[in-house]
Amino acid sequence: MTLDYLIRLPQLGLTMTEGMMVEWMVTPGAAVRAGDVLYVVETDKIANEILADRDGVLESILVQVDETVPVGTILGTWVGAPKTNIKKQSGTRIVESRTKTSKKPPADATKLGKLPTIGERIIASPHARKLAREYSIDLSKLSGSGPHGRIVAKDIHNAVTTSNITSTPVTENSTENLGSGTPLRGVQKIVAAQMLRSHTEIPHFHLTASAEISELLWLHEGLKQKPEIGRITLTHWIASAVGLAIADTPKFRTVLVNERLFVLPGSSVGIAVAIEDGIHAPVATNLGDHGLTANAVKIEELVTQAREGTLGPDSSIGAAITVTNLGSFNIDHVLPLIVPGQSSTLGVGRQQSVFRPDADGAPMLRK
Repeated sequence: MTLDYLIRLPQLGLTMTEGMMVEWMVTPGAAVRAGDVLYVVETDKIANEILADRDGVLESILVQVDETVPVGTILGTWVGAPKTNIKKQSGTRIVESRTKTSKKPPADATKLGKLPTIGERIIASPHARKLAREYSIDLSKLSGSGPHGRIVAKDIHNAVTTSNITSTPVTENSTENLGSGTPLRGVQKIVAAQMLRSHTEIPHFHLTASAEISELLWLHEGLKQKPEIGRITLTHWIASAVGLAIADTPKFRTVLVNERLFVLPGSSVGIAVAIEDGIHAPVATNLGDHGLTANAVKIEELVTQAREGTLGPDSSIGAAITVTNLGSFNIDHVLPLIVPGQSSTLGVGRQQSVFRPDADGAPMLRK
């Protein structure tokens, strides 16, 4: 006896209320193996690959690509084994398939080399798939540079460059002669909605101050002479300092959600990262519990994943504050919007040299 089960959109974060279906990775009637990607859904932060935790057969698809639906919406149905075999994962119930599957153990991944496909499915990150659609790139023609041949965002950028794909610049302010335009979608649509929500629903008051960092720069230059420590940037220093500060200040970890106050544990900090079509703010967890070098490694990994579109569904959860550092762009002051679900934000501008009086009142050049 087999039963039908519903696939519902899971809530992947504290503030997630809806998601956009980016891509179904299987078709109705297809058998899926445990670990295969069922579908890709985009939340207010990132694209998330939802995996099967066991074998199953997809019966029907009820939500199509590019549709935005609330959390809990039925996305499709499964036909599978008796209820005793059901295991819940990420809010989606996936059951055993009626189709017999091979009992052979999986091959050693280290001996497989590049794995461009699983069956007929191309292995590519969600961000790479979105870019491929935007630039009309055939993924089957590409060789991925990611782990086991996974196609990542930079592979699409390389394909665009070698194919000489360009866009026509817009030179007129009026849209009268510009046709129907391109619908706002994907990350851009979600970022626009989040910015509007932040601006209209979250009261902001802005404080600006200058910080003396001459001694910090002296320490920073000293670390540059020690290559064994690894790459350290001012963003790593700033984020680590914020982690220490919020660890000792619970009020900065207090967030308002649905008219209730929650104090978030730990000392996690969001890091604003610019990507090709928007902004991501992955969360570096518990920075106040670790040293500078460990935090630097963690932050750099998140930045790389954000730009390659490989962030996990939990990567944007748990922070009450996000750091935006635009100093490298020669921006004097930054007033970012608060990320919905967080309590504050920190914007950092460029370094400036100023004269300040020393202990004797004589002017001294400081940063």
